[in-house]
Amino acid sequence: MATETLQRKYTVSQLAKIAGAELVGSGKGEICRAAPFESATPDSITFVSDEKLLENIVDCKAGAVIVSKKIETCIPLLVVKNVEKALIAVLKEFAPKLSAPQPGIHKSAIVEQGAVVSPTASIGEFVCVRQGAIIGERTIISAGCKIGENSIIGNDCRIDDNVVIYHNCKIGNNCIISANSVVGAMGFGYYFFDGGHQLIPHTGGVVIEDCVEIGANACVDRAKFGNTIIGAGTKIDNLVQIAHNVVIGKCCLIISQAGIAGSTKLGNGVVLAGQVGIADHRTIGDGAQIGAQAGVMNDIPAGKQMLGSPAIDIKDFAKQVILKRKLPEMNKELKQLVKRIEILEAAANNS
Repeated sequence: MATETLQRKYTVSQLAKIAGAELVGSGKGEICRAAPFESATPDSITFVSDEKLLENIVDCKAGAVIVSKKIETCIPLLVVKNVEKALIAVLKEFAPKLSAPQPGIHKSAIVEQGAVVSPTASIGEFVCVRQGAIIGERTIISAGCKIGENSIIGNDCRIDDNVVIYHNCKIGNNCIISANSVVGAMGFGYYFFDGGHQLIPHTGGVVIEDCVEIGANACVDRAKFGNTIIGAGTKIDNLVQIAHNVVIGKCCLIISQAGIAGSTKLGNGVVLAGQVGIADHRTIGDGAQIGAQAGVMNDIPAGKQMLGSPAIDIKDFAKQVILKRKLPEMNKELKQLVKRIEILEAAANNS
């Protein structure tokens, strides 16, 4: 897909309208890109979501800044209630405009007899759609993807290059699966007998509900029985492993390199930071937040914030960190106390 080569320019006033912002200062300046606060130039727009950073705005060279409150500065300000929401609207304007895939089936693709592909869908180069599969309206299946037998992909989805969706999987509407991810592979389950590890057949499927986004090189395993389920609105980062029979609630955030073992259940709005590991058959309550590299060995109640391995309440973890910092000093004091006790005991014995 070719990108648009012409550089798009907006006046500050135009961007204020796009962001739904109150403009403070001149709206005549021309902006052609978005940039980080530290490296912004007069032809770029930036943002400040941390009020502490506002103290450094005098050093900012941007042509305009998105902020949450008015301050004294000569730089034009776009004042909004929600900085991140306004930034998303602006970034969409400056995102590369790629040529849209055309509806239809590429001549190199294979669509087996019995598969149903909407006439409005786009099937890219070297895609394979197996018998019984259904591809919904306006869905894009990019180059090299494999869609297994009897799998269903809803409307307005985007399946990026080389994604593999195995048989008997169901994907809802408005979903995105990034390149090289795998949905519906065999779960990792073995019994040891007859002198070796014997694979347990996984006869279930995967259900991905509406508006789920899955990053690159992520894996969602099929269920042993029933379905592995990803709830509506959940966003999954790159390199995440979701094992068989996991059930994830709605609007969860799962960050890169997290791993969720089999039959674990996550409630709605759960956040797993990077490299979190969760043992099998655990239950994580609604709204729980698990910090980076935490190892979850037990169930976690709703709303809890946990950190560490094994994961504990974040307040207890903070206390442990403070104590660990004091350990060298405490060790020194302990040695001094032991020495004093030895001196006192020696004096008492001599008397």
